[in-house]
Amino acid sequence: MLNQLQEFFLACIIGLMVHKRETLTKKELAAQEAFMTKLAIKQRMNAKPVIVGMIGLVGSGKSSVAQELARQIDGTVIEGDAIRIELRKQGEQYERARAIAENAALDVVRQGGNAILDSDFIDAKKRASIREKARKAGVRITFVCTYCDLDVQMGRILTASYRGHVEDFFGGASTKWSGSAQSKGAVVKLREMMRRLPQHYRWENKVGGRWVIKNPPCKVLADIDTTNPAEWKNEVTKCAKQLQ
Repeated sequence: MLNQLQEFFLACIIGLMVHKRETLTKKELAAQEAFMTKLAIKQRMNAKPVIVGMIGLVGSGKSSVAQELARQIDGTVIEGDAIRIELRKQGEQYERARAIAENAALDVVRQGGNAILDSDFIDAKKRASIREKARKAGVRITFVCTYCDLDVQMGRILTASYRGHVEDFFGGASTKWSGSAQSKGAVVKLREMMRRLPQHYRWENKVGGRWVIKNPPCKVLADIDTTNPAEWKNEVTKCAKQLQ
């Protein structure tokens, strides 16, 4: 209850202090237009639209769950990394990637779709920002959290590298690693995973030490363990039924 009140007031503050002053540069607008042009918006079957924000560490299965949920609710996935790629092409920083993702989600809803934001909403300010915009637009907003065994997460990143399946965002990011394009993408993904690890896990100094998953930072529609592929899809189906 306390967390919900905190997020409510934070959303109000961000609406007053950030959103009213937030404008995109010409290059940022160009990146937003390029991203929206490539977006194939699916028409929703449910009467009331919904925006779903994902919460999860790199390699936790966040994108896989987002895609599966989109398939089941006729949703359109807004990929944060794809937006950052467009900003990179324009020579812009990623500071307004959040605003562009929010604009895209609201545009999807206006065009008759459901939006799924494939980006990590572990940060309270980021959640508050989309909450406030969804509230003003009269759109339901909810969150889905993904996690899995840490060895599985790292294994997924390395396996994708070995198979040559590295996303453009990570493969094109800057690093001092001079290996192949595939290994470069894996290094950047692992670096990003390590950077955000303390936001999702806490260190427990027992039996040599281990990382323990934290509870979701807010009320979520579902907290999905993606370690076992056969099981997490059933959880996604349960989410879809609640949203339809």
